[in-house]
Amino acid sequence: MSNINIPLPIDYSYLYEISDHDRDFIKDMLATIVKNTPGNLGDIIEASTKENWTEVGRQVHKLKPSLLLLNIESLTAHIKTLEGNAKGQKNLETIEKEIAELKEFCDLLISEIKKDLASDSY
Repeated sequence: MSNINIPLPIDYSYLYEISDHDRDFIKDMLATIVKNTPGNLGDIIEASTKENWTEVGRQVHKLKPSLLLLNIESLTAHIKTLEGNAKGQKNLETIEKEIAELKEFCDLLISEIKKDLASDSY
């Protein structure tokens, strides 16, 4: 189990703020996160198995904007640390654990977003 915590229910207030309360926009953004995150995570994991840290950093950077929209402080800190470690090729001994924690976190996040979309409670 990771040391990253996801606050439940997810607070979508930042999405409401930046979208001027446009629920269709928010629904589209959440659907995009659900659709794209697993593939992005797969790319991160694949690059890490090849120890291609530059690519890991690039893929984390690609994933970062959509997840930062959720305004979850622990996730923001984790992504920034992972990206910095990969791009700077430092703390390499912790990157695999950081990726595993990111995957665990994103799996839970996606599950919760799917529930929220299905129940129209975002």
